[in-house]
Amino acid sequence: MSEERINIKDITPKVKPKYTNVGPDNHIYVRKMSGVFQRLRKYMGWFFMVLFFALPLFQWDGHQAILLNILEQRIHIFALTIFPQDLMLLALLLIVGAFALFFVTAYLGRVWCGFMCPQTIWTFIFIWFEEKIEGSANKRLKLNQGPVTVDKVKKKVLKHTAWLSFSVVTGLAFMAYFVPIFDLYIEFFTLQASSTVY
Repeated sequence: MSEERINIKDITPKVKPKYTNVGPDNHIYVRKMSGVFQRLRKYMGWFFMVLFFALPLFQWDGHQAILLNILEQRIHIFALTIFPQDLMLLALLLIVGAFALFFVTAYLGRVWCGFMCPQTIWTFIFIWFEEKIEGSANKRLKLNQGPVTVDKVKKKVLKHTAWLSFSVVTGLAFMAYFVPIFDLYIEFFTLQASSTVY
């Protein structure tokens, strides 16, 4: 072995970051962005959101087009019906989907995370509600730093009510993939659904 040593260059930043943590006192105020990719992201987000909410509404051969019916132990995906003994086929489909995601990520970067991931889409929807109710990033900053007023409380309550309402609608849409949608809505609004739905 050689006795030579490799010199190590210290690259520690000399300037300390302005915000060391994000918490109740250090909020992040997202600013509205514009541009070609932001429009593309918005249109793709709308497309996938409409698809998410609309797919359970479609009927196919007398049943819901996409239904993961756990109680009857069958999965309907349009004309394809998968039973428990066909789980190898479902596992194969999931593996192909995972490899497709890895392939797209390897060659195109974070396309899934930035444009099509449900978390990204729903985050932008919640930010949209916040922006429409409380205003731009600077207005939200001033609102949060200002004293408690009737207007501030009204905006905060309205924002959280909008968030909660959209969350309930999203939860119902998600449950509609596991429970027949029309039964789900009737039982939910007549307060006859099972405790797992609520």
